[in-house]
Amino acid sequence: MAFSNSSIKTYEQCPYKYKLTRIEHKQEPSGDAANRGKMIHSEFEDALTKLMLIPDERKGWVPYLDTLVGKNTQAEVEFAVTKDWQACDFKDPVAWLRGIIDALYFQGTAAHILDWKTGKERDYEDQLKLYAAAVLTIYPKVEQVSMEICYIDLNKHVNHGIMLREHLPDMQAWVDNRITKIERDDIFAPKPSLGCKWCHFRKSNGGPCQW
Repeated sequence: MAFSNSSIKTYEQCPYKYKLTRIEHKQEPSGDAANRGKMIHSEFEDALTKLMLIPDERKGWVPYLDTLVGKNTQAEVEFAVTKDWQACDFKDPVAWLRGIIDALYFQGTAAHILDWKTGKERDYEDQLKLYAAAVLTIYPKVEQVSMEICYIDLNKHVNHGIMLREHLPDMQAWVDNRITKIERDDIFAPKPSLGCKWCHFRKSNGGPCQW
């Protein structure tokens, strides 16, 4: 089974929800916010790769998008590694960890990753660290990776620092430990929290969860 930042976070939030969605492949309905997020991601991808215009309400991002185009930024960059952290094809059956980086560019031995987000500002540190570890693994000439979240609705850039190649073993071990917990779990017990009231699988919604 291949893991992703999303699946790891789902497990850490609620192992039972992970079991329902990732093992039993039960689907959650896509809400308006999620659909809007996908639409805007597509707009920004097209602006980078096809030089297409974006809607007037997001025109404030045009200068930054132009800067990214000038840096030969790649959009929707797929990556995959095996369990022993060897690069492999995204669809390879031996892929153990997969992901898609919204935007990535290189400057000499430095790489920069950024992720587009809609809605409120949240904590995406784990996602960026995982992506940076993947970039350092897959691109051996890269010595450092800078990380950034762009909150589209807030017109805000948030820099999340730099990961150096010397940090890579610790970061790989950090990912390994998180995934090992999932692989060793044979119960996948529910983990009740405030988030339960929005969960599609909650008891009050007719779902299979006891909460």
